[in-house]
Amino acid sequence: MPGPWEKYQQQPTIPPGFRVISQPPSQPRFPGVPVQTSNVFDQFNTPAATAGGDPWAAFPDAPAQKAPPASPIGPFPGMLSQGNIDLNARPIVQNPDGSYSTVRSMSFGDDNGEILVPTVSPDGKIMSDQQAMELYGRTGQNLGKFDTPDHADMYAQALHKAQDQHYAAQAQPAANVFDQFDAPAAAIPQGFWVVSQPAAQKGDRVGSGAYSAAGVEGPWTKYQAASAKASNVFDQFDQPAADPWAAFPDAPAQPTRVKAPDGSIVEFPAGTSDDDMSKAMRETFGGSALSAPAKPPASQLGNVVRQSLGLPPGRIEQPPISTAKDVGESFASGVPRGVVETAMFPITLSRMVEGAGNYLYNKAENGVRYAIGAEPLSNEELARREAGINASPAYGVQDRTREIMDAVLHKPQTTAGKYAGTIGEFVAPGSVPSKAARLAATGREMAQRVAEDLFGNIVVPAVASEAAGQATEGTEYQGLSRFLGALFGNVGTAAGRAYNAPEAVVRRATSEMTDADWRRALGLQNNATGVRLTGPEAISQATNGASALPNLLRVVEGSVDGGARTGPFFAARPGQVDTAVGNVLNQIAAPSARPHSIGPQAAEAAANVIDQTRQGINAQTRPLYDAANQQTIPQAQFAPIAADPRFAAGVARLRGNPELAPDYAHLPDNSIGVIDAVTKDLASRGEALRNTANPLYGPELASRSTAAAADARNLATHQSAEYAQALAEQEGLRRTQLNPLERGPVGRVAAAQDTATAGNALLPQNPLAGSAGEAADATRRLVAEDPSTTAALVRQNLADRYSRANTETQTGSREFAGAKFHKDVAGNDTRQEVLDAVLREIPGGQAAASMPDLLDVLQATGRRKQIGSATEFNRSMNADLGGASSPSGLAIDLVRSLGTSVTRAGDAVKRAALRSNLRALADMFIDPQSVELIRNANNRGASIGIADALGRAAAEAGGTLYGP
Repeated sequence: MPGPWEKYQQQPTIPPGFRVISQPPSQPRFPGVPVQTSNVFDQFNTPAATAGGDPWAAFPDAPAQKAPPASPIGPFPGMLSQGNIDLNARPIVQNPDGSYSTVRSMSFGDDNGEILVPTVSPDGKIMSDQQAMELYGRTGQNLGKFDTPDHADMYAQALHKAQDQHYAAQAQPAANVFDQFDAPAAAIPQGFWVVSQPAAQKGDRVGSGAYSAAGVEGPWTKYQAASAKASNVFDQFDQPAADPWAAFPDAPAQPTRVKAPDGSIVEFPAGTSDDDMSKAMRETFGGSALSAPAKPPASQLGNVVRQSLGLPPGRIEQPPISTAKDVGESFASGVPRGVVETAMFPITLSRMVEGAGNYLYNKAENGVRYAIGAEPLSNEELARREAGINASPAYGVQDRTREIMDAVLHKPQTTAGKYAGTIGEFVAPGSVPSKAARLAATGREMAQRVAEDLFGNIVVPAVASEAAGQATEGTEYQGLSRFLGALFGNVGTAAGRAYNAPEAVVRRATSEMTDADWRRALGLQNNATGVRLTGPEAISQATNGASALPNLLRVVEGSVDGGARTGPFFAARPGQVDTAVGNVLNQIAAPSARPHSIGPQAAEAAANVIDQTRQGINAQTRPLYDAANQQTIPQAQFAPIAADPRFAAGVARLRGNPELAPDYAHLPDNSIGVIDAVTKDLASRGEALRNTANPLYGPELASRSTAAAADARNLATHQSAEYAQALAEQEGLRRTQLNPLERGPVGRVAAAQDTATAGNALLPQNPLAGSAGEAADATRRLVAEDPSTTAALVRQNLADRYSRANTETQTGSREFAGAKFHKDVAGNDTRQEVLDAVLREIPGGQAAASMPDLLDVLQATGRRKQIGSATEFNRSMNADLGGASSPSGLAIDLVRSLGTSVTRAGDAVKRAALRSNLRALADMFIDPQSVELIRNANNRGASIGIADALGRAAAEAGGTLYGP
């Protein structure tokens, strides 16, 4: 074997600064140097290899060296059979930290006992536990079989010590002891000396280093010298096996050698304390004890790699950290850990199911064994089965992933940091939006729901889990406690929401609402009229009264605590309704300064409409009349008519009328024109005589006049086809145009004597079904005749009706005036149709667009129930709001039998809960976003339950059951 002296074998002279004190007799090369034949140190000197390869061949008389055995000397307790591996020929694996491995081992159980196998393969590679077991399955190679794992561990430790001693000579490099002859370094403290330095910098103290205090690994390494008690020239030949001084128990204690960062090795007398050595090194080589070491500490990720290679982990320094920084970094590290664990949930679930199945199977099998008198499953068998379950490659990937996360992610160092880290881990499984958040109609509502979800689904279960984990920290129940804490936190949050009494009764009252109902209710609450609605009023209106919320509102209003909150809200309503109604009426027309004159002006306009219609009919038939006027009736047929005194009197009146006579002077009495004029006079006279208010009233005269007119007209129509056609057309036009006008709203307005009568003629309180069309026609005709008077008449009518609805009640309240007004003007479909028809004909059209929204809101104010009545409903609601169905209420009821004091306490608790819940409902109902709040409560009932809580707890199991 080549030795450190080979560089001098071809040199004829001795290098400066060195001296040779002896040389072997077989190869003397230096003149004048005595030949060493034998000395006491020969037994320890291991010269370089000779041509034959044996370094001891040059010393045939030296005693043979004995290396420690490769295996421990038994017997060993619990060993069932010895191993079948040659321990003298194990491969040596050099580790990155300078250590080496030969028989790294692990054990596992099977039907034959606990088997100890190496984790260093025959070709010198580090194997995982699974690979080691597989190698045993293929080759049967083992280090021994034992009855229990503990006995296998005891033997493994003894074997490792024996292997360390046996292979020490091969694993430890030799030191170049000629370094002691190099130029001395700078002054060193008394009692110490440098025994070696780097060849490139001999004679200099290289730089200044940073040296750690005692007990902390630093840039200089403390170790015990393994070659000699004191340095001598033969050190170059020394390569002993394990501690050579063990054979000399009386020898002085060996000194301590310390290696500095520049490579220098300083030797300290045996027994020197670590503090003294640290101080001496700092004084000699400089540097601070707290400075960063030249050799960096191990990293977490590096330790993962080292462990994956079967190497021991290195030391990791944890510098001090503030609580605030630890909290921030712990939370930031917890979030990705939670995301990864959530992504690995299928693997975690499979692992949990298999583990639970294995546990139950083992329990069942032990039960059967007990029943038949057999021995229960051994610990080795249980461990084997557990190892078989965990042998899945997916589980291995999961374990390695967790190791990497443990290595690269910050580990909490404070209690607050641990809580923050757990909260961060719960972000991923707990941040799935609830149904209430997903259905939020506005950004504000969504933000509110998300905030509630984050607190209830993340913070609460995380704090419960961490608190449970810290309470059982260091025990085998820590993982289970963390899981149960998360489970109880999630379930507790869900239960708290489910038993929230105000929300529970609200959910029952709104459970059947559709999305369209919610949208309409939101529109009502956000109306532009200025009338504020409570949530129950808006929802009841949106569902056409199909909601129990108004009853709940009545209960709240009737309570002292609830009424104190709702009272001011409803007290402001009369003023809001006054303003809203006035705004819409002003869109119809401005208020009139002389309301009494509106009626007569409207009547005059209506009469003009009727007269214009009559004139239009006459104008349409005038050509036929003109053609028939000149025609005459033969005297033979005319004589009976002319002899009738009533006809004769009519002809006399026509001829004697100074206004009409000139128009008929050129026509004979038997002409169609004269006969037509006389028949009209006779018909009018008969109608006048039939009127009982006429002083000349005479039914018989009226009948005869009418008969005379009919006889004359019949004769004329038979004699003149043109006259007959004119009469027929005129009759048809009167029947279809004039008569409906005279008998409908226009005629009633024309006949009205005051404003109220005229207004009611156009907008009757009880209109005939289907009369919306004629109301629209009448309004259109009146607007065409006199638009301002017609609009003023409509406004005045509606204003008068609101004034009547606004009359105070006996209690002085006007809070329901809007609802009364709605009932008066649009209380049924016909009233609504007539009002809409009239408003659509008013110039501008603004009122027609605004009035429906106003009436919808006013009707909603009427959905509110009067305080009082509905005794059973009140009792039921008060019971629910008092907590009778909540967990605390049920608990109180269960212990009522314990005594009167408990009963009184329970009643006090329920009264307090009732007051609190009534206040909560009152605030919810009068809130500007009341419909949103009620909808949130309804959505929470639909989306947040035990199933969701269990799902979140299961998704968090990876971090609770298997977390670091």
